[in-house]
Parts: sequence; structure tokens; C-alpha cells
Amino acid sequence: MSASILSNKNYSQTVIEQAVKVCKQVENRHAKWIVNHKYLLDQNEIDPLLSQQGTSCDTNVDEKGRIADNQRILLACEQMRVNERQFTADIKQARHSKILAQTLKMAIVALENRCNHPDMLRVLNVHTGFADFASFAYGPNLTFQKLGSLTSAHNSFAMNILELVNNPRFCKQTQKKPSNISDAKTAIGFIGIENCRMLSPLLMAKPLLNLTDKNTKLIAAKMWQHSIIMANVTRMRLQHIGYKEPDEGVLLGVLRGLGQFAICNHFTHAFEDALVSVMQTFREKEQMDDYFACADIRPSLSFLPAVIEAWEKPITKRIIEHMDWSANVLHLKTALEEDLNNVPVHTRSKHGAALGQARTYAIFDTMARSNAFLNDDTGYWFANMRMDSDMIKMAKMSQPGKFTLAT
Repeated sequence: MSASILSNKNYSQTVIEQAVKVCKQVENRHAKWIVNHKYLLDQNEIDPLLSQQGTSCDTNVDEKGRIADNQRILLACEQMRVNERQFTADIKQARHSKILAQTLKMAIVALENRCNHPDMLRVLNVHTGFADFASFAYGPNLTFQKLGSLTSAHNSFAMNILELVNNPRFCKQTQKKPSNISDAKTAIGFIGIENCRMLSPLLMAKPLLNLTDKNTKLIAAKMWQHSIIMANVTRMRLQHIGYKEPDEGVLLGVLRGLGQFAICNHFTHAFEDALVSVMQTFREKEQMDDYFACADIRPSLSFLPAVIEAWEKPITKRIIEHMDWSANVLHLKTALEEDLNNVPVHTRSKHGAALGQARTYAIFDTMARSNAFLNDDTGYWFANMRMDSDMIKMAKMSQPGKFTLAT
């Protein structure tokens, strides 16, 4: 490994052990930070081009039948409830708390079952575009023709490319004259080969995260920004040590964040399934007061941090294994596995170290901007990834929440 990617500072065994403890605590608080609507993103650090998510989640899962059945059951409950007597405030609140607790227990199981579904495409519809792109993107073999073939094979990728080139902000940033482009292959030429190499993983990932669900809209925005920063800082760390293809870092950062996307996407469906199951149990037992009270239950995010902590890594591991990696990019798979398996940073490959440092910085940056990162933890948090103050300062000054495009 290139020594320059790690700080030369030596840490005592006591510091190392304390850093491991602090990291576990920070990971726990980060999961809670993602879910907590009190903490918002710093809008000044968001890339307006890459964070305008006009597309909804792209999935092969057919939810129409489930949604129709659930809505029918919920509507019937609401209609029947209109004619029922009103509970006193105290009784109503006690019943509400009891039902919510039951629903949350079942929602955890429902969400975990979704996360553990044997069909990977039902967990997150990660298409072959990522592996295809990686096989030829990093080196002299990247051509407009090969990128064009990806847009033909993956419609969501083509749509996001067109959305980008027709955005006035993109034209202004790249100093190009606005054009109404409707062909994805033409759009690739308009973007330019270097920008395509850097941005394609992000444009392929955009449709995988649902930002239209009102229950998880703020959560999804945090997850997307987390991925943006991870991708950019991984690229910057590889660039800093003089690696010939630093844009590989963008793909690493994007893939590392996909496990969170899946959990976010399935939350509402899992909660609805759990609530309907609770309602059906009440009706079968003729507990009609409890049954009617279910109409007041609204989705609660309280159980989501624990699911994020427990499942985002296993899901990401499954995604990595699901992909068909070509021989020339197996080092990227190795880097992801190193980070997912918490391999000590001093024994990692340069890509694994860069990714670990990027994820460490991304968590710190987003939480610190909303005053949610404890100052006493900062030193230990970065020590775990052998990052010194100069590395942190360099990342901060580069505005990693935004990508600088070639003109």
C-alpha cells in the first residue's frame, strides 16, 4: 500500500482500542441521525445537479396487488369506523400505543424478511450496468460507443443522462450552450468522455433510491448525499496518492451506499404489511375496538435505525456478490469487501483504505453540519482510519458534496 494514503502518526494500543469503541457508538448515532427528521442536510453542500431526483425507484417487484389489497382493507376499516363510538382521550391513547407497539414488532420482521429475500432483484434492482461499465470504463477502452450501448440496455440510465444534459445548471457549469437533446447517445457526446467516466455510476444509481415516498423522503435525501460524499472523497483520496484511475473511487462509493437504499425503499411497504396483519388478527379475534383504532396508526420510523445497523452491510455484501465482476476490476470488489468486513485500515489495499476514509469523512461531515457529531469523538473517529487533520481539511475544502465537471 502507498504509505501516503495513511497518516504517519503512531497511535498507542489504548487509543486504538478506544477508537474501535467510539466507532461503534458513532455508527449507532449515525443510523439514528439518518432517521431523525430534526436533523436536516446543509443545503449549501448539496450538488444541485446530482440531487435533483426526478425519477422514482426502479424496481421489478410487482406491488400492485399488495397495495390494492391493503388499501381496500384500510378503506373498509375507515368506513366502518365512522359509525363507531368515540373513545375517551386516555383510552384512545393507551390503545394507540399498544397497537403501535404490536405493529412495530411485526414491521421489523416484515422489513428484515424483505431485506433477506432470496431474489436479490426484489431486494434492490441492481442491474448489470454497473458491472458492464466497470469492465471497460477505467482505462483506454472507454468509448462513446460502449457508453451508448449501456444507455440502450438500461433505460433508467439513459433517462438520467438526458435529464442531466437538459438541465440549465449543467450547461452553465460546463460552459456549454443549452440544447434540447432527446437522444441519449448524443447526450453522452455532449457530456464528454471524462465527465461520463466520473458521473455514470451516480446516474445509474439515481433510479435505485425512491425519493417520492413521503414517509422516507428526508431519509432518502440523507442517504443519497452520504453516497455522493463517499464517492467523491474516495476519488479524491485515490487522486491524492497519484493513482492513475481515481474515478474508480466514484463507483466504490456508490456501491457502498446501496444497502441503505434497499432498506429505505422497503420501509413503507413493510410497515403497511405489518399493520394489515395486526388488523386482520384483531378482526379474526373480534377485537373490533382495536381493529377500528388501527385507522389512526401512522408509519413510525422508530425501529429503522436498528434495521439500518443490522442490515445495510449484509445487503451490500449480497449486492457485491450478485454483480458479475470482470478480472480487471476485482481489486474494486476486494476494496468493498475490506470495508464491509471491517478489515483494519493498515492491512487494506489502497482502494479499501480510500473507501474507508471516505465513509468515515462522509458520516462526520453530514452529522457535524447539523451539530449532531460529538466533538470528543472526532479524534478517535478519524484515528480508526488513520486520517490526520490535513486530510480532513483537504476533504472539507474540496466541497465533496459537489462534483466539479470538466469543461
